Amino acid sequence: YGDAVGAGDGAGMAARVVLLLGVLLATYNLRDAALLEANGNLSCRCAKTTRVFIPPRKYSSIEVRPVGSSCRRLEVVIKLKSLERVCVDPDTPWVKKLLQDLPNL
Repeated sequence: YGDAVGAGDGAGMAARVVLLLGVLLATYNLRDAALLEANGNLSCRCAKTTRVFIPPRKYSSIEVRPVGSSCRRLEVVIKLKSLERVCVDPDTPWVKKLLQDLPNL
């Protein structure tokens, strides 16, 4: 009789451990999903942007990164001839004009 009770307790304990692990795993995944949803911009290149006008003569290149699954905002990165990269605010009027003229350059 003692072995039967011990076997039952062991099976019950194993079931509780499996259930607890399942709950912990689900909670962990939900927590990560919430963090991703809250941040949503884990792969954006621009932590900060500037609205200050940059003269075109200083440009080496312009990179436009469209909105996508990795970054939920449009990013415009200007590489300067000095090799510095500057993120500019795409809502700034001079940047909007630059983006409109880009296909013609």
